[in-house]
Amino acid sequence: MKCSHPMCSRGIGLASHRRAFRKALYCSRRCRDDYASMRPMSPADARLFRWLFAVPDADARLVPAMVRVRPR
Repeated sequence: MKCSHPMCSRGIGLASHRRAFRKALYCSRRCRDDYASMRPMSPADARLFRWLFAVPDADARLVPAMVRVRPR
């Protein structure tokens, strides 16, 4: 089996390295990390990244939510 890095032609030995939730297998951690840093960000990933780190508007008011608790 060959390493999933496009520039690497080494085979995968007894210990394979892969990213969490990815199926691609790499021959070494260095190969895996190098390819992950080289991979371009998809538009969906970029949108999620912007949403996670978005600064809320200064004009937006924070209103406490009403929580109703039923009496026992």
